[in-house]
Amino acid sequence: MIEVIAAGRSVSGRLRTENEDNYRLVTPSNLALCERKGHLFAIADGLGGHEAGQVASAIAIDGLVEAYYAPTSPSRVEPALQHAVQVANLRVHDHSRRSPEYRGMQTTLSCIALAGASAYLAHVGDSRVYLLRAGSLRQLTDDHSEAAELVRLRLARPELLADHPRRNVLTRTIGSNLLLRPDFRRFTVEPEDCFILCTDGLWSEVSDEEIREVAADQSPEAACDQLIEFQLGRASLDNATVEVIKVLSVDNEPNEADNWLNNLFNRFVGPRSARNRV
Repeated sequence: MIEVIAAGRSVSGRLRTENEDNYRLVTPSNLALCERKGHLFAIADGLGGHEAGQVASAIAIDGLVEAYYAPTSPSRVEPALQHAVQVANLRVHDHSRRSPEYRGMQTTLSCIALAGASAYLAHVGDSRVYLLRAGSLRQLTDDHSEAAELVRLRLARPELLADHPRRNVLTRTIGSNLLLRPDFRRFTVEPEDCFILCTDGLWSEVSDEEIREVAADQSPEAACDQLIEFQLGRASLDNATVEVIKVLSVDNEPNEADNWLNNLFNRFVGPRSARNRV
């Protein structure tokens, strides 16, 4: 089981009264559930007027967490996370269709599940997940926006992305369509890894270098406070949310649920050590 310390902070911005962002830091109190499904960290940035964005992000986060840890959820982490993201999408889409005042509401959704010795990432929209490892910061997600597509096609320069006029035009969101195409990734976690999740209200104002320096030198709680203070001191009026998760230790054994095929094989054939004995 991965041991972590984590913190998060969200603000409405300098002038806004409503906050359309939502986030969640989940470590199950049930030890067996925690060992099986691990920790879940999620962040969402809602879109839509008249508080619809706030409703969308809340529904998505609640649906994700509930579906991921549900007793009926797949026992393996990766399909459980994939299923949970689809549930979040369907709930936002359905609520939008049933409630005229929330018609067309959408949200971004980025999350990571830390279980066994692995991180499982799911992503839709332009919120971001970064990994800080051995002093180097790397963005793990691709922005699903028209501006980011232009950068990938080499029709725009990456350094201009934060100020590009098409930056806020998203190509993928939770709730916009029944058929969702999230990005999923899985990779090995190492001790002292640090994950940073943030909405565009933060990364558009705070540079990658500032994120790297703050996350490397401070506790998760202090880092969140400092990054939000940076954002509030800039010209942005947008909501801003950030989570910082630091890995203290990693269980090198594979996640029991994700190792289901090997367990099944061993049940019928016997463990490798036993098979090799004469």
